[in-house]
Amino acid sequence: MPSKIGCVIAYRKGHNNYGTSLQGYAMLKKIQQLGFDIEVINYIKHYSFLEKVLWVINAYRCGLYGKGTSKKKADKSSDYVQNLELRTKAVDEYKAKKLLPYFHDYDGYKALTSGSKNYDAVVVGSDQVWLPTGLPTKFFNLLFVDDNVRKVAYASSFGVQEIPNFQKKATGAYLDRFFKIGVREQRGKEIVDSLSHKTAQVVADPTLLLTREEWEEEIKDARPHETEPYMFCYLISENEDARRKASELAKLKGLKIICIRHLEKYREIDETYGDEAPYEVDPNDFVKYIKDATYVVTDSFHCTVFSHIFHKQFLTFYRGTTGKNAKNSRIDSLIAVLGSNSQHLYNVGGLNGIDSIIDWDSVDKNLENLRNSSIEFLKSALE
Repeated sequence: MPSKIGCVIAYRKGHNNYGTSLQGYAMLKKIQQLGFDIEVINYIKHYSFLEKVLWVINAYRCGLYGKGTSKKKADKSSDYVQNLELRTKAVDEYKAKKLLPYFHDYDGYKALTSGSKNYDAVVVGSDQVWLPTGLPTKFFNLLFVDDNVRKVAYASSFGVQEIPNFQKKATGAYLDRFFKIGVREQRGKEIVDSLSHKTAQVVADPTLLLTREEWEEEIKDARPHETEPYMFCYLISENEDARRKASELAKLKGLKIICIRHLEKYREIDETYGDEAPYEVDPNDFVKYIKDATYVVTDSFHCTVFSHIFHKQFLTFYRGTTGKNAKNSRIDSLIAVLGSNSQHLYNVGGLNGIDSIIDWDSVDKNLENLRNSSIEFLKSALE
């Protein structure tokens, strides 16, 4: 039975995405609960000029280079920069307490490959760690890990509907090096099964491995203490229509909106959106805002996850593009596996979908079955 596990999680200094931090923490906690000693493999990269050029070429060929950039600039007279620093500080303090104590730094690729021999097994996950743009880095696909070290994927996601044709052979090759592969979405399983000699298993996102009671314990000291009903809005994309619809819905329900503004980048529309917009919000505060809300409106996968955990009436908008680069399959898969109600997707049920009935007893039963099978997968993969 392997005793020392190296964990590769989605992490970037100064990155303040709540879902990324929460799923990383949840996976580490669950592996520890299973009795293993863990370290997070922190790769300090030093790319040559040629490697940077090759990365850009690969991203361009994937059709993803330049996505997410914005020409809009924050007004220098606004409080945007100072507010963003508050948010980043709050998230960094969470990471310093929950994640960084487990980090082991490997400076450069040579140290990384050599260091992989320190572990009985290396597990990668969760989140969109297998995006086609990341293939050349040889990190999240565990190409740096020694051939004699067991490699496991847990709830890994490709983040797209299709792998570009020019990457299919290389993708299949790195997948074949894994001992066991657990993916987060059904579409991910289909990709693994078709491109490699492995058979993937759909497993729970790490945040779903912890029970509602465990999350309530995690957030017991969180900052939010709202005394009146509210709608919590967490919209990552620049979807102005989603914001207008959320405002319309809040007015119909007679609720104030508490929102998290300027997610990932400056959004001009967010300057006037919502009634309250706190910035000093860490990942546990984010979960608490969901738990205590009357309604939740989002385009976020993890916000949708916690809406299920805490039995919230929610409305989820699709985010980003459609087609082969679409990133919404994870939300479709979540609702299908848990058996909640697709009417809660705006594209299906519209605004009225937020009030559609959900059989929470059935959802909880499905979640318990998924959680148990996922924990068994993780345990058997690491033993």
